[in-house]
Amino acid sequence: MIRRISSLVVLFALGGCAAQTQGEVLEKVVFLGRHGIRSPTVSTGEMQRRTGHTWPVWSVAPGEMTDHGTDALRAMVQAVRQNYSQTALFQSSQSCQMVKQETVVWADTADHRTRQTGEVWANEIAPGCSLQAKWASTTVDSVFNALGSQAGSVDSAALEREFETAKTMLPEPDSDAALKALQVLLAPKGCAENPASSQCLATPTTLEWKKGTPRLKGGFVTGGMAAESLLLTYAEGMPLTDFGIAEKDVPHVLETVMSAHEAENHLLRRLPEYARARNGIMAESIRAFLSDKPVHAIPGVLPSTKVLVLAGHDTNLAAMMALFGVGWSFSDQPDSTAPNTVLAFERWRRFDGTREIRLKVFHQSLEELREAKAPDIGKSVITLSPAEALLAP
Repeated sequence: MIRRISSLVVLFALGGCAAQTQGEVLEKVVFLGRHGIRSPTVSTGEMQRRTGHTWPVWSVAPGEMTDHGTDALRAMVQAVRQNYSQTALFQSSQSCQMVKQETVVWADTADHRTRQTGEVWANEIAPGCSLQAKWASTTVDSVFNALGSQAGSVDSAALEREFETAKTMLPEPDSDAALKALQVLLAPKGCAENPASSQCLATPTTLEWKKGTPRLKGGFVTGGMAAESLLLTYAEGMPLTDFGIAEKDVPHVLETVMSAHEAENHLLRRLPEYARARNGIMAESIRAFLSDKPVHAIPGVLPSTKVLVLAGHDTNLAAMMALFGVGWSFSDQPDSTAPNTVLAFERWRRFDGTREIRLKVFHQSLEELREAKAPDIGKSVITLSPAEALLAP
C-alpha cells in the first residue's frame, strides 16, 4: 500500500541539472521512462473506421517505434546521463565492471517498443560497457501492468466513485473545445450521420467492464487516441496538411486537441484505484529500492544496485502521478507524458546524514522530438511541499 509520510520534502523539477550542494551525495536513482515515438497502435484502416478520416501510412507496423523515434530517445538518454555526470553515480572514471554491478535496466516485456527502449537506455546510460537490458520471460509483467492478476484486482465501487468525481473535475472549456476541434478536423458530419458511432465525439464517455477489467468508452476515448496520433505523426516528421492544419498552426492545434488525451487520462489512468491496481507493484518496487528493501518483483536488483531504469509506457507515468500525488505540464510540449518523458526519483544524503527524495521530470519539446534533438535540460525547477515521501519508515 502506498502510504503518505509528510516528514520528508520531495522536490519536483522540470529539467535542471542534478542539484548538489557541498556535502550532498546522490546515493540512488530510479528512471521511469516512456518509449520513443511510435506509430498508432492500430492499422490505418482501423484508424479511418474509428475517426472517419484517412491517416498516413507509417514506415513501421502498428505500435512499433520508428528509427526517428530511436534517434530522439537516444538523444534524450544522453542528455539525462549528462545531467548527472557530476555525481558519483555517473563519474566517467567508473569501471564498466562497477557500472554493471550498480545498474539495472528493466523493460516491459509486453511490447517490442519497450524492449527496444530498454536497449537504448542500456547503451546510452552506460556507453561502451555492453550493459544488457532485461525483461520478463512471460508475456505480461505485473511491474508494468498487474491488471487481471490477483495483485491487480480493482475495487469496482471505489473506481466508479472516483470516475464520477473525475467527470465533474475535467478542465472546462478546454476538454470540450478539444473534442469540437477534433470533430471539425476528422469527421465534420460524424454526429449528423451516425450519432452513436465512434466518429461522433460528442458521445458521452462512460466506464465499462470487460472480464472484470475497467475501460473507457465514448468521445474522449476516440478523441484522446486521435489527438495523440496527430502529435505522434507530427513528431515523426510528417506534415498535418491532410488534416487541414497549416504548418504555422500546428503548435496551437495540437495544444488544443491534446486536452482530449489529458481528459482521457484523468478519467481512468490517473484515478487512484485504477493506478493502484495496475501499477501498485511498480510504485512499491520504487519505494523498496529507495529504502534499501528487497525488490522482489524485479530480478537482478541487488543491494549493490544504485541505478534502476524502468522502460515503460505513458500509462505508467500517469499511474505514478496518481500514486505519488504529483503532476506536471509543459509550455513547449502539449503531452505531459509524451514519448521519451522520464520521471526520475533521486535519493540524496545530506551533509548531516539525513536523506531526502527529489523528483524530476525530463522531457523533449514538440520540436525537439520532431528534430530528434537533445532537450534543453536547464529550463525550470518546481518545488512541491508537502508531497508524497518515498522512503519507507
